Amino acid sequence: MFEEIGNDTHQADFLIPGLRFEKNSVSNTYAGNGWFSRKLMSSKGPLISDFVTHEPDFSYSTYGIHVGQDDRLTFMGDNGKKIEGFFVDCREGSPSIHHIVQLRFSPSLYRHLVIPRGVAHTFDNLEYIVTRDEPIWHSDQDNTAWNLDNDLVSVPRTTELAKFPIIKANRYRLPDEAHRFLSKISQSLLENPKSYLARYPVTIRGAEQYVMFEPKTWSDDARSVAERLTDEEFCGVRIKRNRYALTGAKSYTLVPNTASCVADVLVLPTSVPGSPHQYYWHARTRKTYTFLNNQELQIDLNLIDLRHDSATYGQHKSLQIICDPRTSIHIEQGIAYTFNCSKPTLVRCEHEVFVSQNEPRSDIPMFGQDLIPFTVDQPYPNIKLPDMRCPDILLYKMAKFEQQTLERT
Repeated sequence: MFEEIGNDTHQADFLIPGLRFEKNSVSNTYAGNGWFSRKLMSSKGPLISDFVTHEPDFSYSTYGIHVGQDDRLTFMGDNGKKIEGFFVDCREGSPSIHHIVQLRFSPSLYRHLVIPRGVAHTFDNLEYIVTRDEPIWHSDQDNTAWNLDNDLVSVPRTTELAKFPIIKANRYRLPDEAHRFLSKISQSLLENPKSYLARYPVTIRGAEQYVMFEPKTWSDDARSVAERLTDEEFCGVRIKRNRYALTGAKSYTLVPNTASCVADVLVLPTSVPGSPHQYYWHARTRKTYTFLNNQELQIDLNLIDLRHDSATYGQHKSLQIICDPRTSIHIEQGIAYTFNCSKPTLVRCEHEVFVSQNEPRSDIPMFGQDLIPFTVDQPYPNIKLPDMRCPDILLYKMAKFEQQTLERT
């Protein structure tokens, strides 16, 4: 029997201890036609985010059990259906061992679902849904069920409740520095895309062991993604391939691009026909945008190069960007831009920040405040842009400070 979760329910606990909804931090950012309307910030914790996309005909044939990872899942998008989640407690010593909880709920930016390590989980009706996962990782010693490379144990959905495995979950939470280190390992492993590995418990000669399988069905998508990449910068914009694993025919698990490993989620609303578009530019920030949903949708990116020392200074350009979670759009500082979008689109936002040797500067805004409006009838600025990239750890600490400040207020 499903427990129905209302759209306005942002916090709730369930029969399995630790399984719960928690509230997200969302702010309104609407600043004119052609700009983002909402911002989903990182939750309290390590600030590391992975994203999983689910496209037509996507389905899970197994339950997954993390040995060393607590999932914190935000379900985003709208496929017109309710998501159905199934959860079985497989934790050694748990008072609710092999109990099942079934939830039915809608996607929402305003909450995330916490799934403790050792709890088997699977979902239905995820087509066109994007999930953001903010994992919290744990380690242990002498835990044979744990594999650092892949701690997910797969269980066929046809398995009877009494025959679900009993898992010893890891006990020791890793520090934030270790989360960033593991995320960077994922980045290095996914320099070239791979299929997501499946790991199953098997009994061989009376002893339980784990074996991993690598699906090959979707392993070669290099040609299709290469057609959307640009070798050179075009008016301050470049399209690059993301780091991702394949989880289905057109479904992907995205890991961070930047070494700081932090990202926000922005909502790009439908543009208003006939209304003027609002341009913005950044004095200190290089932006990296990934369009997470609406695969194959065309978005118009309109640009004005405001970089005084650029060969294309003052030029107006329009690029047609195809929504594809395998690629990201890199926009240099000093480029004014606006979007023309026919459907609400979810966008992962990553960034790098630059400073000058002669800081502080009064001619450009400070860190985190350098979003500058621009209209086509304005004089072009004559500003020397900062050219020293901040260390990634500083950017991480800035994001940490922003999250902690929001929590206090």
